[in-house]
Amino acid sequence: MQRSAPALGAAALALAGLLAAPASPASASGPTGQGCGQLRIDDSLPMPSAGHHARRSVVVDGNCQVTYGRVEIAKVAGIMAEPRAYRTFSDMYDCCNILMTSLTTKTDAASSTYDTHVNREPWNAGWTVQDVARTAGATVGTRAEFGYRGIFDPTGRWYHNTHETFVTVAADGTATCRQSVVLRHAFIGWHWEHGCS
Repeated sequence: MQRSAPALGAAALALAGLLAAPASPASASGPTGQGCGQLRIDDSLPMPSAGHHARRSVVVDGNCQVTYGRVEIAKVAGIMAEPRAYRTFSDMYDCCNILMTSLTTKTDAASSTYDTHVNREPWNAGWTVQDVARTAGATVGTRAEFGYRGIFDPTGRWYHNTHETFVTVAADGTATCRQSVVLRHAFIGWHWEHGCS
């Protein structure tokens, strides 16, 4: 079929607009194709006794609502270090149980460290750490921002996860941990695992 130059130009502009637009949420949302928009999920957990960890799972349900599971307390395998080190983590999984982004903060009487994890795609694409900020004092925390550019969004503008993990140690030695995650675009079946030890 032969097209006129103006028609070809209009088609090229339309194609360029499609390529520049963010990926459709349906492309990464699983079988339902249901996107949930931006979500912020917060939680705080009591710090369990030494040698144990507390964790909770939170799921984005079929109505794009956040459903909190029960807090689980379990014994930590291995030998506990002295003095006690506190650890809090925030892990975001997709609907296929693939860990997309993760942040862990560890602190003891002398120092504080953090670790991040990102899911990368084989062709040098996927999630990346974009920024990390730390706080110190009675409350030790880390905020990490993660961006995504890859098969589900070649523009890098659609997906963005921000994790925060905090440990607060009181004067009497008791501690609490707090975590949050902000998802620029969330989907049914995504789930957040978080906890402290």
